[in-house]
Amino acid sequence: MSESLPETIKAVQIQPEKTVKVVDIPFASQELVKNLPSEDVLIRVRAAGLNPTDWKHAFDTWGNPWTIAGCDAAGDVVKVGSQVTHLNIGDRIAGFNFGGSWQKDNGAYAEYVRLNAAVCWKLPESMTYEEAASLPIPHLTAAQALYMRLPIPKPFSPNVPLKEKIVIWGGSTAVGHHAIQLAALSGLEVIVTASPGAHEELKTLGATTCVDYRAPDAVSQIKAAAGPEGVIYGFDTVSEHGSTEHMIDAMSEKRGGTIMVLLPVAEEVINRRRDVHVEMTLAYTLLGYALTFAGIPFPEISEDNRRCLLYVTEDMPRILEGWKTGQGAPKLKPQRLRRMQGGLERIYEGLKIMADGNYAREKLVYTIQ
Repeated sequence: MSESLPETIKAVQIQPEKTVKVVDIPFASQELVKNLPSEDVLIRVRAAGLNPTDWKHAFDTWGNPWTIAGCDAAGDVVKVGSQVTHLNIGDRIAGFNFGGSWQKDNGAYAEYVRLNAAVCWKLPESMTYEEAASLPIPHLTAAQALYMRLPIPKPFSPNVPLKEKIVIWGGSTAVGHHAIQLAALSGLEVIVTASPGAHEELKTLGATTCVDYRAPDAVSQIKAAAGPEGVIYGFDTVSEHGSTEHMIDAMSEKRGGTIMVLLPVAEEVINRRRDVHVEMTLAYTLLGYALTFAGIPFPEISEDNRRCLLYVTEDMPRILEGWKTGQGAPKLKPQRLRRMQGGLERIYEGLKIMADGNYAREKLVYTIQ
């Protein structure tokens, strides 16, 4: 049986003056709580993770007033939709939703959150809630870019290894951290850009070549590492300040290439080279419904939702196998956690730290309850 649900819960709400505030919102009486959609799960949130998208929705132009903030959460399942087969009441799980955009009654920065089950997975026994809350959007964004957009075989795939290289611009970002490891698991040779202080750490994750992204000859260094055939796959996890232009210039002169980006790119950048395809990938489309992000409409991509469900049920257990608290798994190392204090009441502080850029190669997480 599911637990008795509270009439009201505390949640972090975006305010019209571009800040956030902890408020009480109705919960048990919500229609989508009483009649849980068949593909959803309801969890009691134990920990929440912070992403750049969260502060941009809270403080910048992406978000909307009165919506509930927060995307990444880990917690305990208290209710399961009728079509969900891989999760059960009482399971410890992690997943994400589209917080701060359109939902005024549902977000990860709350005592309870409703999640689409296709983006949720059961935690290994020794994974903490805080470790789990650091994973959903960064990891699934990397998986989406590599395995749902680029033609790269998933780890453990029977497909013949590509014997190709990939450039990941921004290896120190949360998404880059996961993309390096997944690309290496898939058998690719990984060329990464990052500040020099991160190079040795990124090599332990699977990077074979590291380039200082600020070096005047960064593109030439990438081309040299790629060899005569060049590199045809790129993943720009920064997608601003000229990173995409550098990526385009670094692609193979013989074979062109495909670059995945995480933010909208100007038309003149997209057209920089006819033989290089630039495409934006967005984790929110994994949720399986049409949406608007940063003012851009995205259609429903039901295939993303279906493929993500396969990934969390078939691939995630193998990737996370052998997880040890504080160490990660043999096949996936987590980012360093920056455990923030104060729960929901102090999430504003973490969002402000991220907005100000006062963090590096670490993931900000809050214990909620």
